[in-house]
This record gives sequence, C-alpha cells and structure tokens, in this order.
Amino acid sequence: MPERPDLEYVVPILARELAGARLAGVRVRKPVVLRVAMEGSPEALLAGQRIEGVSRRAHFVLFDLRGEPALDLVVSPMLAGRFAIAPATTKSPADLAVAFALEDGRELRYRDDVQMGKVYVIPRGAWSVVPGLATIGLDVLDPKAFTREAFRALAKKRRDQVKVFLMDKSALDAMGNAYADEVLWEARLHPKTMVRGLGDAQLDELHDAIVRVLDRARRTIAERRPALDEKLRDFLMVRGRHGEPCPRCGTKLRSAGVHGHDAEFCPTCQPDARQSALVDWRRITKR
Repeated sequence: MPERPDLEYVVPILARELAGARLAGVRVRKPVVLRVAMEGSPEALLAGQRIEGVSRRAHFVLFDLRGEPALDLVVSPMLAGRFAIAPATTKSPADLAVAFALEDGRELRYRDDVQMGKVYVIPRGAWSVVPGLATIGLDVLDPKAFTREAFRALAKKRRDQVKVFLMDKSALDAMGNAYADEVLWEARLHPKTMVRGLGDAQLDELHDAIVRVLDRARRTIAERRPALDEKLRDFLMVRGRHGEPCPRCGTKLRSAGVHGHDAEFCPTCQPDARQSALVDWRRITKR
C-alpha cells in the first residue's frame, strides 16, 4: 500500500492541484472498490461538489467536499492503489478503478490493478462507517507526540509480535509492510520478536529507528519527485530484496510469514531469539 512517506508526498500535490475544483461526474470501472454509505447513486451525490481540500489521516486520503448533500470522499489505497490527474480526453489506463471528472476538463483517477483499495462516499464526519478511520494511533513523525516515553508506554501494553505492532494503525500512524520491514532491519529486530520481551533500551532504539527510517524515506521521495502515480521503493534496504545480500553484513535476505503478512529480514543482523528456547520434541521422543 502507499505508506506514510508516499502519502506525505502525494497528498500535498493532490491538495494543490485540486483545490477549488468542482466535480462534474464519476466513472466507475471497478465497482468492487466503491462503497456508498448513503442513499443515492455516486453520480448524483458527487456531481457539483467542490473539493475544498485534501488531507491524510493514517493510510487514508480524505477529500473535503463542499456541496449538497454534505459528504466526505475517503480513499484507502491499500496495496496497489494510486492516483493520477490527467485530461479527460486521454486514454484511460487498464487499471482504472474510478475516475472523477472535473469541470475544468481534467480527471482525478484512482487506479488499482488488484482492487484491494476502497473508495468511500459517506455522510460528512461519519468516520465510524469506514473501518480504521475513526481511531488512529500516535503520529510517528510528530516529535511532540511520538516521544520515547509515549512509545514505551504503548509497547508495554502489547502481547503480539513486533511487526504486527508496527503495522497496527490504531496504535501507530502509520506503517505498512514495507516500512515495518525497514524499521526492524534498522533496529536489528526479528519481525517475530514478541513486544513484551523488549527492554527499555530496545524500545528506545526501535522508536528512533521508526523516526529515522520514515523521515529519511519522505526526504528521499521529495528530493526525487516521482510522478504522482509512481511508488518509489528502489532505495529500501530489505523490502523487495529477498535472496539478495544484506546491505549491512552480506548474509542472504530471507522472508517469513507474520500473521498473514510477509516479512523480509536478515537472519544474521536480526536473529530470532526464540530459537534458543525451542525444544525438538521429535529427538526427545526417539531417545
């Protein structure tokens, strides 16, 4: 999914390009991504609405609309969702899911080739009808909110694996698969490490790794200025590099499953401390 560094780059562009634009209509190519939580067709509800602003809330993109009826347009891009702004006369891409026609002749296009993302049309302020939107966690790039002390207090309540914790948007705003892997590599922690087993020094290092990795990523993306619909990942250390040598020690990078997600890590830099406590019951039985 587009993650925090991606959205830090994309959302200001959308806000600048779309401020004051008025919607003229909508084309729905992939109905599975659309969720309308009120009576009426999307065409009837959205036509004539003016885009007042665009903002980010965790991994959601919020379009602040002004018009009748009062509503919000919320997009959760998930794994493969991305945005584009193009003249309405240009050919639509094959992965187009929903296109919002603007009165100035452009289209705001939401593209999603795996159709995992969602586009919600909801009554204004009714955030509770969108799963995960109402409750979000600590802003990891706000130094006043995301202190070492606040992070330690949050972590000490957890009883799950560290990668699951990092990806919990109700706890931390916000990371997905890619940057959770990057943070854990930076902090030298195995993705299946139990949070409750981490001491204060390890939690402080994990906190600092979150800040370093996400801040470095957003600065890199801003400096390289990719196209709006391009997701940069080539500068990451471990994500997407299964089987390649670890940039730090040269060991071949591995993958593991973590509660339905894949994790990429270095077995040398990020050893699985749980292995020392494992017992091979098959050998004991044979004896």
